[in-house]
Amino acid sequence: MRANLFITARTTPLDNWLAAFPGLTLLDDFSQAVPPAPCTALLWLHLAPGIEAVPARVERLHRWAPGCPLIALANRPAEAEGLLALEAGASGYLSSLAAPAVLHQVAEVVEQGGTWVGQDLMQRLLTRLARHDGQHDVQALRKLTARERTVALGVAAGDSNKEIARRLGISERTVKFHLSAIFQLLGVRDRLQLAVLVNGIPARRDAA
Repeated sequence: MRANLFITARTTPLDNWLAAFPGLTLLDDFSQAVPPAPCTALLWLHLAPGIEAVPARVERLHRWAPGCPLIALANRPAEAEGLLALEAGASGYLSSLAAPAVLHQVAEVVEQGGTWVGQDLMQRLLTRLARHDGQHDVQALRKLTARERTVALGVAAGDSNKEIARRLGISERTVKFHLSAIFQLLGVRDRLQLAVLVNGIPARRDAA
């Protein structure tokens, strides 16, 4: 189990943080602390307005503790902020007030190399990623069959499994089968990582 480091301006942890991770560590000025060894800690970045741009803060933390996955916490999660955090290399984005059980689930997903975004933001983020200015990752798409490529592009465009199935004239179960193969071929673990990759957005995945 990795250590849980909460980077926050708070002097005491929120009750839900402490309930989820009784042995957590709070850090304010992380630049003055000894960084953890690669892959030995989960970094929980508590975002606060007016301190520093989200991408810059995420990137600074990655430089301070390379190889340690980072999860961004927001008091009021927002689509634009979530996308900025993910583009900068965060492995998750959710409410700082999430229940302890949810925080545990997020930690498990991220430790396995996955990406976590609350369900209420997932579809909006996928749609926003589809409007990103980056070009499709042609090299990645060449690894797929024609049908797999169509499914991957549908996910990258923000389409649901049901919409992809209807357009291709196949069942949702078949779409899920194709997605499982796509995830394995491209080395991604979920729809969000697939959308980031296919849309040509440079993203750091340090959870391995």
